Amino acid sequence: MLISFKFSNFKSFKDKVEFTTEPLTNNGDISNEIETGYKKSPYLYRTSAIFGANASGKSNFIEAMLFFKMLVIRTYRNSTTSKFNIPVYKLAKNNKNTTFEVEFLKDGYVFRYFVELNNDSILKEEAYYNETSGEGREKCLFKRTDKDFNSPYGIDKNLAMQTINTRLLIGDLVNNKNYQDKFVLAIYNWFAEDLLTLFNISILAFAVDIDENNVDRISKFLNKADIDIVNFVLKDGKIYAVQKDENNNDVLFDFKEETSLGTKTLIAVSKFVDDALTNGKVLFVDELDTALHPHLVRHLVRLFNNPETNPKKSQLVFTSHAHYLMDGELLTRDQIWFIGREKGLASDLYSLSDFKEVKRRKATFYNEYMYGIFGAVPNVSED
Repeated sequence: MLISFKFSNFKSFKDKVEFTTEPLTNNGDISNEIETGYKKSPYLYRTSAIFGANASGKSNFIEAMLFFKMLVIRTYRNSTTSKFNIPVYKLAKNNKNTTFEVEFLKDGYVFRYFVELNNDSILKEEAYYNETSGEGREKCLFKRTDKDFNSPYGIDKNLAMQTINTRLLIGDLVNNKNYQDKFVLAIYNWFAEDLLTLFNISILAFAVDIDENNVDRISKFLNKADIDIVNFVLKDGKIYAVQKDENNNDVLFDFKEETSLGTKTLIAVSKFVDDALTNGKVLFVDELDTALHPHLVRHLVRLFNNPETNPKKSQLVFTSHAHYLMDGELLTRDQIWFIGREKGLASDLYSLSDFKEVKRRKATFYNEYMYGIFGAVPNVSED
């Protein structure tokens, strides 16, 4: 489960921003929370939504997590001359490094993992752990710089120093050195297996794949979402959606040519949603409401909010323009975040809980948002 995500100097984000799934005011709906058993962070939200105008940086937020994930699981293949091609902030003189940090729970432990880098080298890499049931301070798994390495936990220094500065140690240990340590594997596997990032939904919708292995899963998902497709059949090299006519007879529709973009989008999203809910994963989605009816968007959020449909304590973090979700129940105060850009420059991330004058526990917030009280809306000129 994700506790927090921090990063700096990435695309439209200049300074460090911090996102958390923790209740910040204890003023939300406890039914949307996960009980962790960890004293420092006893509750985490199942869903969190980030709102903002077009070009505010919402997609960049999702892409920052995706970039971090790819650093962990792919840089083990880098050579000494590899570049990271970091899309840094470009609207000011910028000699700063880029940083990423996550804190998460896995297998009865809390992990905190930090990376600082520039385009040429990993400058810092640090990992910490603590038992969720523990009362003490977090313990250091390792600290690595471009010049030195230290591991109170006991990772062999000579082995670690063999990792070149264009590779992250976590990925190198797992993939190149077959290092079978439970903490190292836990951090790597959280990125590789437990973290899902769904980007460019509209493109995925056009490439959605249906075959004999996923027909039943997709059909059940659509039926629960009140889509009138009862099944799919593969015939003569084509995929057909099956619907019932007025006499309850099967009618075949060419899936590629006759199925709406909204249905294809829902199918594309369903693969990730099912994976997250079935296996207790964290799902980051950019523009969840792309091509979907408001009732379907609400349905997807409810799947994560409801402990009965989300018994594995999965989490959904998504960006959206769907202000109707700010109803005080589906998304309560502490689950709502905003991204805005001051004068069109650097993006800033902030929570609705930052507005101390808003003290309501269960109430709608979308009117205030649409009036611009929380910012993160476009200033449209009518001239």
